[in-house]
Amino acid sequence: MRVFRLSAIKNAIANLVRGGATAAVAIALPHFLTRSLDTEHFAAWSLILQVAGYATYLDFGLQTAIARFVAQAIELEQEERQAKLVSTAMALLSLAGLIAFAGISIGISQLTHLFSGIPLSALSDFRHAALLLSLTACLLLPLSTYTGVLIGMQRNEIAALAIGGSRIAGAGAAVVTGHYTQSLTVLALCIGAPNLLGGLLQMAAVQGMMAGGRVRVRNISRSMGAELIRFCAGLTVWSLSMLVIGGLDLTIVGHFRFSAVGFYSVAAMLITFFTGLTNATLGAMMAPVAALHARGEDNRILTIVLTATRMTMLGNLLLTAAIFLFGGPLLRLWVGTIYAEGALPILKVLSFAQALRLMLAPYSVMLISTGEQAKAIPSAICEALVNLVASIAGVMVFGPVGVAWGTLAGAVCGLLWTFLRIMPSVRTIRLSSGKFMLRAVLPGSLPCVPLAVFWLIQGHLTSLQYGIGLSTCLAASALLGSWRSGFFRSFSALRGHV
Repeated sequence: MRVFRLSAIKNAIANLVRGGATAAVAIALPHFLTRSLDTEHFAAWSLILQVAGYATYLDFGLQTAIARFVAQAIELEQEERQAKLVSTAMALLSLAGLIAFAGISIGISQLTHLFSGIPLSALSDFRHAALLLSLTACLLLPLSTYTGVLIGMQRNEIAALAIGGSRIAGAGAAVVTGHYTQSLTVLALCIGAPNLLGGLLQMAAVQGMMAGGRVRVRNISRSMGAELIRFCAGLTVWSLSMLVIGGLDLTIVGHFRFSAVGFYSVAAMLITFFTGLTNATLGAMMAPVAALHARGEDNRILTIVLTATRMTMLGNLLLTAAIFLFGGPLLRLWVGTIYAEGALPILKVLSFAQALRLMLAPYSVMLISTGEQAKAIPSAICEALVNLVASIAGVMVFGPVGVAWGTLAGAVCGLLWTFLRIMPSVRTIRLSSGKFMLRAVLPGSLPCVPLAVFWLIQGHLTSLQYGIGLSTCLAASALLGSWRSGFFRSFSALRGHV
């Protein structure tokens, strides 16, 4: 049990390093590019990243499924099943990569219809850069098989080094290149090539550690493919819903108001920081929870979900509070005054929306690990549809910030659907919405109440009162975090039950 616990903690740290590298890139790169690129080229670059990112949504949840099935196959010592998993998943993800590239290529061919505000002088460079970065992203789809295998083997540190290292290297190359050229194609090459190398390094690592790590045609199994597809049916809807929820925002802004793309992109990149840290940490739950489910230890899974939710709520609400209290000065330091003024209102709404959405992230990991992800399909569809309709209506009425309000409206609808319909229907791990709120959400959010009160009254305080009030509220939040919410006890409990 001690070895199992240490392995889980190691994987959580490795995932945090991987997510931290992604977050570091999301924060560091705009700081330099907003100063080296003009506003039109930075807006175009932001859209290129968005377009290329569409490929990641077409993995249909296969990477997650691979991690779960590999973890269970290792637990049950099924070596033949591991070999079939790797080869079959690689074949399916290769097909997904082809579909993704074909779809993105068609979209790029209609570029002037989608984004009429792109300057004609940058149109050719935009097309070449978007095709190059999209091709890289589509090639990474089949290579993501090995990321799933490493997570299932609980060797997250290898994936963290390969992915984190490649992203940092790519960002460094882009920063240097952006200082000397406005070429979007060269920037795309700087980002894409290291990412592709990171995927190849993971492939080499798995092939060296697992007997069935090499892809062989004879190991491609129709029955295994059918099992993966059945499992991924719900995850596919989730992926497509996430495409609508988070992947179309910048596209909608670009279609209706290209000049505001840079501002919205700055806010969206900081939200990547939110989700990167949270998902990196919670990703370590996948393999251990799947193994616990195979053993039938449902009570321990429930404890993990409640504990992880408290920690997730506290962390993300504190980040949201920091944006509301100090967002203006921090944005000016990060991307300059012009981008800060345009991005801050959008960032405030998006940060709160993401904090609400990430409240259910541990519960979602539990559903996937126990094979009940299909129960969440209606909730994902509801959130996606509300988000899309509200975002389009919002941008037409309120401008770019209206897209952020659409994201918030979708998040609220998704939460309500989960509480009212999904939680009562899940049978594997029984958890009522009332218990979830009282034992996870309320304790996790309570330490942020003093900061919320301070934000409401700060406009009426003198400089001296501001300093004293902020110090008092921070101390009160720390006290509530360690005592009433049981944050540190939660961390101990999480270590003890994983």
